[in-house]
Amino acid sequence: MNKIFYKPNIIISKCLNFDNCRFNGDMINDNFLKKLWEFVNYIPVCPEVAIWLWVPRMPLRLVNIDNETRLLQPSSKSDLTDKMDDFSIEFLKKQKNIDGFIMKNRSPSCGIKDVKIYDKEDSHTINTKHSAWIFWKNILEIYNSYPIEDEWRLKNFRLREEFLTKIFCLAEFREISRTKKIVDLTEFQAKNKYLFMFYSQSIQVLLWQILASYNKENIEEIYSYYYKQLLKLFDNPTKIWKMINSLNHIFWYFKDTCSKEEKEFFIETLDVYREWRIPTSSVISILKTWALRDKKEYILKQTILNPFPKELIELSDSWRLLEL
Repeated sequence: MNKIFYKPNIIISKCLNFDNCRFNGDMINDNFLKKLWEFVNYIPVCPEVAIWLWVPRMPLRLVNIDNETRLLQPSSKSDLTDKMDDFSIEFLKKQKNIDGFIMKNRSPSCGIKDVKIYDKEDSHTINTKHSAWIFWKNILEIYNSYPIEDEWRLKNFRLREEFLTKIFCLAEFREISRTKKIVDLTEFQAKNKYLFMFYSQSIQVLLWQILASYNKENIEEIYSYYYKQLLKLFDNPTKIWKMINSLNHIFWYFKDTCSKEEKEFFIETLDVYREWRIPTSSVISILKTWALRDKKEYILKQTILNPFPKELIELSDSWRLLEL
């Protein structure tokens, strides 16, 4: 089955494959993000260049001052916090139809993890208790619950597949929301049943309740509320027991057509998956094969069997970021 994938709109740090705008004049070349280029609409931004810092430039540093994280440039004795804050808010509020973010790892302006925060401007002591770096902080405030990753975390197959699944699902919702038809939203909900079970069964039930409240006068309200709850659903951390529960629900459709050996093989595969030793796509491929064999149209329509373009499936993994 050839599924149509709508292109997600992704805000990305400009130094990732786009421009030599890092503090030392470098650009980060990332093969996966190059491959992703064909399937998404990138919106590149470099917050540091945007506030008129030169390339190359002296390094910036995040410093904890009176329990507040400030963005400083020690060489010029400049505090750039307010300027960066103003730019971030203005830039982010101008964006429309955003589906996710890919930020530069460890960047003092827009990093989301592993960013060094110092106790003093001239100190080498790192304070790990504070984590409100400027650009990311404003993303969280303005685009709360949206998918956000950095290029290093996307080297982990678990995080990569989860990020891709979210952004392509949100892009499809954005596309159907143009019609504002209840039938389109109902179909979207039905085919995402087992995907949504990965995250939250309670919110999945709530989404059905939202649909049930439909009348001709409140369709705009329904789409808006549904979207907010969809973001909330994706903001739930995936748990392996939730994911296995959902996969077992699909497996149930084949209980009468699978041989004893096939069932044993699937159970063994789930045991390996439970330890995060293989990606979700490896388990999905087994279920998809059976669905094609048995012509299970309802299962074949499920997003979880084709959550993102197959060209983006990679088994490579850093093995360093299995804990969210």
